[in-house]
Amino acid sequence: MKKIFWTKAEEDCVLGRAIEIMHRHGLGAYDALKQAQTVIPENRRRQFNSHSSCANLTDKLKKTIKYYIEPVAPTVAPTVQTPMIEPPSAPTEVSLDGLVEAIVARIAGMVKTQVRAAVKELEHEFRVEKHNPTYESTGVHKPRVVIIGLLNDQGHLITKEFGQDFNVKCIDTDRAMGMEAPDADAYLLMKNFINHPLYHKYQKFHNHVLIDGGMSTLRMWLNTKGKEL
Repeated sequence: MKKIFWTKAEEDCVLGRAIEIMHRHGLGAYDALKQAQTVIPENRRRQFNSHSSCANLTDKLKKTIKYYIEPVAPTVAPTVQTPMIEPPSAPTEVSLDGLVEAIVARIAGMVKTQVRAAVKELEHEFRVEKHNPTYESTGVHKPRVVIIGLLNDQGHLITKEFGQDFNVKCIDTDRAMGMEAPDADAYLLMKNFINHPLYHKYQKFHNHVLIDGGMSTLRMWLNTKGKEL
């Protein structure tokens, strides 16, 4: 059987999904990684027959979780008086919910700068009048979001997760190059999955957003900046 080597984007997708599975179902890193592969196409999935077959991934997953919840030592400003030394407090148990919340908060801080730069024009100038045909029938407006560069399975996942809040349209790279850009309130371009000609084609739209990452980064944008559409 031909050995499969994942791209960084595919690995990020699997690790991000594994964290969600560990939180929701209480599974260990090995079992979570096996189930997390549903976010990538079947022909890109690996056969994990033992813990040793994915030891490097389980190590990365554990280090990622440890990094996001590892406390930072406080900096004590110098004072003219001898500081009172407080007795050490008893260690508190970190719940699984607290762990996930800490990870999400840290990730949000890390991508905040990148997202802000990518949607700079949106924050101040982008106020496109939204015409959504579904509004006349339902009375509820759904922002139109076109996502370019996702694989088919990834597109189905995003549409299922965010279909209640957005009118999502996913277009693969080949189709996007050969078709006219559909009307949208935002064009989300997956940086790791598109080529330079395609980027230049959509760069002319002031409401384009370059998603520099995988599925986790895309979900973060839809849950934050996407709410402002």
